[in-house]
Amino acid sequence: MKLIKFDLPIDGVRVKNVEELREHFTPEILDHFRSGLLAKWLFSRKLQDELEAVKALEGAKDPALLKGLCAVFGIEADDTVIAAVLNNPTPTCDLNIFDAVKQSEEGKKVIKLADVLPIKPGERKLFTNCFLAIDSSSLEGAELILKSKNGVLIFNSCEILNLINGRYGDLGDGTVLDVDTNLQWMRFSLGQAWENNSCTGEAERYNWDQANSATDELNRQGGYAGHRDWRLPSIDELKTLVYCSSCQPKMWNDTGEDCQGDYLKPTIDPIAFPNSPIDAFFWASSSDADNPDRAVAAVSFDSGRFGGFCSKKDGNEEYIYMRLVRKMSNFKL
Repeated sequence: MKLIKFDLPIDGVRVKNVEELREHFTPEILDHFRSGLLAKWLFSRKLQDELEAVKALEGAKDPALLKGLCAVFGIEADDTVIAAVLNNPTPTCDLNIFDAVKQSEEGKKVIKLADVLPIKPGERKLFTNCFLAIDSSSLEGAELILKSKNGVLIFNSCEILNLINGRYGDLGDGTVLDVDTNLQWMRFSLGQAWENNSCTGEAERYNWDQANSATDELNRQGGYAGHRDWRLPSIDELKTLVYCSSCQPKMWNDTGEDCQGDYLKPTIDPIAFPNSPIDAFFWASSSDADNPDRAVAAVSFDSGRFGGFCSKKDGNEEYIYMRLVRKMSNFKL
């Protein structure tokens, strides 16, 4: 028997290969299995190994069948996810304790729970291995399923992330994750330490060479909080830490002048970053495009003021503070 190649309709698209099928894998695959369309598609695409594995699932009931098809095509799904997708009885949660604002964007490492409510009719979405940011500590556990009458959202193997002032997720290891920028920050300046859920000690000041050497040495010796890619922030990244009461949400005067009007001191979140030095500037990795011998000493968290350029050359160095950062990697839903 010879079949002409054809595309498999699923999830509103027509897939040509296994990679596309993984991307658009839905319970609709069960209908294609029962009708024989899936087997014909695999045969037409000369996917013999997958075809044999699919044929071996004949006679399986829905939960085992869907789980088996997931395994054939490399889809990660445990029994909890399978049960939810098939609308079997699952744990529920009161949706009314959260503000429903909009539908979430996909592809984020951090999912704000309020952003995915309310659940749309007929919607099924799986969020796996991400942080679930909430403003309440009333939810605990690694697995969470939210259901409405017509839809289900599954948060599988997701870590509950309680937010500090609706912005910074406490990772419990002396770092916070800024859910707006996806940046992971050390909660202390270099020279200080994080002990008993508090910032202790006095921050040290470094010249440019010392700042880079200290960063490299920290990463070489094992890094911090399980990561070895800590670095100096760029000027734009460091600016995101600045806030004041008179200029939210912009948070920054781009002319480099002080914020106008009344502002809070320090102009960095004192809960997310306790005991932060405010009496001098912090290094940024950005350099002066017109003079590479000068780097940016980014901000003073006393006023939120941009500090201009400081020399990197020997004999005329500036000694200022530093706070390290890393980019939290994204994941695919």
